Amino acid sequence: MLLNVLDHPADMTFNLTESPWIRAGRQYSVRDLWTHTDNGTAVRNFTAHHVPGHGVVALLLKDAGDEPRGTQPPCARPEWCMDQNGTRIDNIGFGSGEDM
Repeated sequence: MLLNVLDHPADMTFNLTESPWIRAGRQYSVRDLWTHTDNGTAVRNFTAHHVPGHGVVALLLKDAGDEPRGTQPPCARPEWCMDQNGTRIDNIGFGSGEDM
């Protein structure tokens, strides 16, 4: 759920990578539970546009598979970006287009 605490409408962005319930490296289909609409696919972030002042948006996120190939940088927050062997990815140089 996204809660707009402002007195005016606002765009609200949710960083999926900061949620302990969202798996890294995945994309998610987004459904608004109150308007019963599908709102596309979120990769790392989702923005709800024009949330009314003091309004709430209830979203259902469903796993929609792996992130698209070539999504760069490999992590939304480089300081949290680790390879499977525990090496920080920002220390290996990821600009070459190679798969991790």
